[in-house]
Amino acid sequence: MNSQLIVVAPDEVVKAAEEAEVAARQPKKGVDFTKIGENALGMLYGASFANVFAAGAEALIAWSKARQSGLNVTQISQTHANSLTFPPGHPREGVLYVAHPAAKGVYFTVASFHRLAFEHKFSEAIDLLMSLGATEIKVEHVRGWSRDFAGNLSVPVQQTTAGVELSGKQSNASELLYEAHLPGNTEPKLPESLVWYPHEPTWQSMARGRIKFGLAEFSLTVNYEDDFGINAGFKINAGESGLDLGGSFEDHRTTTWKIHGKFLGK
Repeated sequence: MNSQLIVVAPDEVVKAAEEAEVAARQPKKGVDFTKIGENALGMLYGASFANVFAAGAEALIAWSKARQSGLNVTQISQTHANSLTFPPGHPREGVLYVAHPAAKGVYFTVASFHRLAFEHKFSEAIDLLMSLGATEIKVEHVRGWSRDFAGNLSVPVQQTTAGVELSGKQSNASELLYEAHLPGNTEPKLPESLVWYPHEPTWQSMARGRIKFGLAEFSLTVNYEDDFGINAGFKINAGESGLDLGGSFEDHRTTTWKIHGKFLGK
């Protein structure tokens, strides 16, 4: 499965919806997803819909409305969801999830999508620098999310970097968000499970310079520009269908943070 948007429902609800979709397909007329929702509810709860508020029913109605309005939302079963990765406390029925832009099988709620995606990209950049032997890391705000946002980030500090000093120093001139000092290492390597790195040529160039040529200082940027279609217009369409966004929606902000510092001498 490679769906950007998903909702999770009980296995029996998903099965009923799949059967209803097969029955509702009309040659040359496409699929009426509203009809699919109605038919699936009938299969599950009977023609009287007396138990329409049973588990999964409201989510099924919201999903069918979303599909009918043009949102390409895939409904998956609880069993299927067990093979995917969600934020703590998730998945929940009726909540709309968005696929991680770079990591397969990872999903965020719509509400926190942009914050978590940027946080993950920034964390990967810091993890990369630590694995390459950084002894000094300074993060400066250029545009977009800044101090308030940065204060809530969890910077990845590995066990091998015992003694790291991290401060939220601020300077009106440089817009300094973070400054970290680490012991570094003389055997630079790439960390495992990099997902943003393959799409960042400048990160790759910096890593080659460190590993092959003993680069002593670095400067790279973490850019977050694409909204991946998750914007104010999407929020309105999804909300009108009745799907739960998973909290208070945090809109996209084009953001650039600059990271520079020094590596331990080889």
